[in-house]
Amino acid sequence: MQLGLSAGLLLVLLLLVDAREIGKHLAQLDLRWALPAVAALVFQIALLAWRWRFTALRLGMRMSYRHALREYYLGVFLNQLLPGGILGDVSRAWRHARLTARTRTAVHAVVLERALVQAVMVGVALASLAAIPALRPAMQAHWIWAAAAVVAVLLLVWALRALLPAIRAAFTQFRSDARRAYLPASVLLVQLITAILVTAANLAAYAATARALGVTVPLGVLLPLIAPILLVMMLPISVAGWGVREGAAALLWTATGLAVAEGVAVAVAFGLLFLVAALPGAFGLAGGQASGARAKPDQASRSRSNSTSSPSEN
Repeated sequence: MQLGLSAGLLLVLLLLVDAREIGKHLAQLDLRWALPAVAALVFQIALLAWRWRFTALRLGMRMSYRHALREYYLGVFLNQLLPGGILGDVSRAWRHARLTARTRTAVHAVVLERALVQAVMVGVALASLAAIPALRPAMQAHWIWAAAAVVAVLLLVWALRALLPAIRAAFTQFRSDARRAYLPASVLLVQLITAILVTAANLAAYAATARALGVTVPLGVLLPLIAPILLVMMLPISVAGWGVREGAAALLWTATGLAVAEGVAVAVAFGLLFLVAALPGAFGLAGGQASGARAKPDQASRSRSNSTSSPSEN
């Protein structure tokens, strides 16, 4: 279904937008801007690997940075190929769990590492949408419904937690791991700064991609369009964001009175450059399991306890 959604949306866009105009923009790709875009994407992958290692260390799971980078690259590469855009992260958690025999903690390390980055991107995307004059009235008119949806989700989670003991126990452990991953304040500051840097790298890469295609829109107009596109791209409903990313770009370029073909071409070019940046992860497919991750010695007894007393984790 996700493959069909990506293919279907791309086909619709090609039918509605002048495909020759899109191709014309793509043909003038300037490597002087494309290479910095790829460099920014590589930087954010390297920083994300460091964040994952930092978070895992906070949870008592040691790993070398080399191992973290290799596994993260593999995860990003799989996210570019497989439907959903999150199976690479699932693979990363699973492979780490196999090495450490601590399934739940390995999963929490991946979730907590990704959660703050996603939260920062959501905040930037919402602020960006509010900064687009054409969308400001719609944002003001529908914010109450968005808030109601968030409250409804929180109430549902609270009800499930209260009614089901297994879910309550899982939430208790997750909350404990979240405190260890994000606190004290000095640790939270590191987490926030690295999450902001990752978001900034993505925004810079997209802006550089636009310049590589000859887009001369002022940065003050271009930047608010980027974060909402990146946020939609991250939703697990397509293959690596293909189709939904281009559709969001078409809508936002239309709303701001810009050339739609230009916006779609930038989205396509960004997807291709992201794939190029993720290509080193292909070497991880043939590399087998690395041995650079393990539980800390002072966590060994807890690891054995988890593996014997929590069979549901396996």
